[in-house]
Amino acid sequence: MAQTLHLLFDPAELPRIQATLARPEFAEFWTAMCTSDRAADERFLREEIRLDHPGGDLARAANILHRCAFAHAMTPDPQQVALARLALQKILGYRRWDWVLEAGRDTVGAMRNGTVSVAVVLAADWLAEALSAEEHAAVVDYIANEAGPAAERAVFGMTHHDEVVGWSMDPDAGGFDQSYRDIDFSRWPAILDVNNLRIIATSGLAAAAAFLHGRHPRAAGWAAMADASMRLFVSRLPADGSFPEGPDYWSFTYTYYCVAAELLRRRCGRDLRDSADFPAMARYVQMVHLPTRSNPAGCINIGDAFMTAGAEALAWIGRHFRDGTANHLVLRPGTIRNLTNSAWAAIWFDPEVPDRRAADLTTDRVLFPGIVVSRSGWDADDSIVALRSGEPENHEHADRNSLLFVAHGERLFWDPLKASYNPNHPKWRLRLTEAHSTVLIDGRGHQYHQGEEGTNASRAHATLVDHRVGPDWMLAVSDAAAAYAEAGLPVIRAQRTVLFLKPDILIVCDEVDLTQPLPVQTRWHVQNDDNSGAVTTDAEGFTVARPHATLRAQIAGTSKFAVNSDTLPMPADEGVYPYAAVTSPAGLTHRLLTVCSAAPLGEEHPIWKITAADDGWHLTGAHRGRAVDVRIARRTKGAPVITF
Repeated sequence: MAQTLHLLFDPAELPRIQATLARPEFAEFWTAMCTSDRAADERFLREEIRLDHPGGDLARAANILHRCAFAHAMTPDPQQVALARLALQKILGYRRWDWVLEAGRDTVGAMRNGTVSVAVVLAADWLAEALSAEEHAAVVDYIANEAGPAAERAVFGMTHHDEVVGWSMDPDAGGFDQSYRDIDFSRWPAILDVNNLRIIATSGLAAAAAFLHGRHPRAAGWAAMADASMRLFVSRLPADGSFPEGPDYWSFTYTYYCVAAELLRRRCGRDLRDSADFPAMARYVQMVHLPTRSNPAGCINIGDAFMTAGAEALAWIGRHFRDGTANHLVLRPGTIRNLTNSAWAAIWFDPEVPDRRAADLTTDRVLFPGIVVSRSGWDADDSIVALRSGEPENHEHADRNSLLFVAHGERLFWDPLKASYNPNHPKWRLRLTEAHSTVLIDGRGHQYHQGEEGTNASRAHATLVDHRVGPDWMLAVSDAAAAYAEAGLPVIRAQRTVLFLKPDILIVCDEVDLTQPLPVQTRWHVQNDDNSGAVTTDAEGFTVARPHATLRAQIAGTSKFAVNSDTLPMPADEGVYPYAAVTSPAGLTHRLLTVCSAAPLGEEHPIWKITAADDGWHLTGAHRGRAVDVRIARRTKGAPVITF
């Protein structure tokens, strides 16, 4: 039997963690942990698991191990121990914990190896006295001779691209379809270098270093390498704490960052709490949190992001930096989830840190890589506008100049969630320009890739031409001409101007200039993942209906336009994706004005007076007690002149 290493908490902390698990916010998670279907898990481990499937099967086994070991550490239970030991046996039966190879031979721990290594070393610690000497020796051997070197190989390759012999898919790894096997892995060392998977790989290195500290000759070197990798990663991120891949990818990344940081601090004497402004990260998560009536854990879903951060890293930030914003977010509905990793939130949560959002949070920010965010407040009934400008980024979509608009507890303009990572799957379409509330030119979107290297960045850029804010308004202008030109379209200007008169009025002016006459269309997508969204059209505009709110859009143009509704061409079993489309016929110059009012269900919308002039429009009217008098003067180049 091995001695407990106390990798994440000391025995004296156990009553505190148990008290946290008894809190109402953690009750559902803890109940799920203790009442899981052990019979199904045992059947999976004994009869169904495939030891050549390092994807889903290995992940499920690691989850069972982690869950049972933690439950036993909190409340000793021989049944949890028995299931954990069975899971550990199966996990150690895998030849490797990943599916990427170096030189066609050696494991590169870039994908699954890190998360499995963390689960195994923590479980070995929590189960130490219940494991036999042989079982413990098997863990030490696997971490020392396979998982640790695999993690080192991944982190080294990400850091020293020119010294990589070559990464490729393991031909013996099962569970992957041909489209994944066809991915070109050759540039992955450079691609993964700057995205979230650097930290996942590094967490495996930190786990090996902490577990083998003082008893393996390479452990100290692995600890130093993990420290350097983590500092390099955060040094490249925006200083304001924003995370280009979105809040759920921030959560995945920093959950494992925080675990690695704790392992290195507690066992290896390396303290990374000075490596970044972690309270600024909590403010970023707050900024992109987007609760609605139907989804309290939603987020500004630019790119592949689809939910707000989980509680794990936020709890760590709250504890170590006495940060009230982080603890406030931990205790919001939907943040603590029925996932095994929420155990770390229970370990780190500090009830003495106030549940209090920072008083200096601004409601208007431009987040890297160019996401304009404007809010009327922070609750589910407040309004949020987000405009996607800026540069490419991992996990992005073809979404330049796309808009999100949330009001009265409903997403009124939205991007569909959970686009496929597989270019052969119908939901790959959800990544494309046509599935976003932006502009199509001749039915085509701007430049994007075909998934040749995965979900990495495209070449599409947009430029934020202007951004200004006031006490109850926001103005932003973004030009995406370069992104459309990358797709071979004859574009001089593809400029979108957004004026948000908080909280209920959104004015959008689209200007497209071409070198050959083509039609232009603006699309406005409606949330319907719950089959509760609808859009209707007429000659003057369109109406969006959701269970708690409606939106009315009134259209003006410098030439005749047509308004209709349609759905994305998707198989019926993949969902129905409705949208409104405003089409300007073929021409060199296109000017479309979309004036939107949002209101709670049952309230009336105004009829705006829109007067056209040679250089623009004059808009007057009133909505929900706010008088509007806006003049938009277009210019040959640059942002229009707007007075209001």
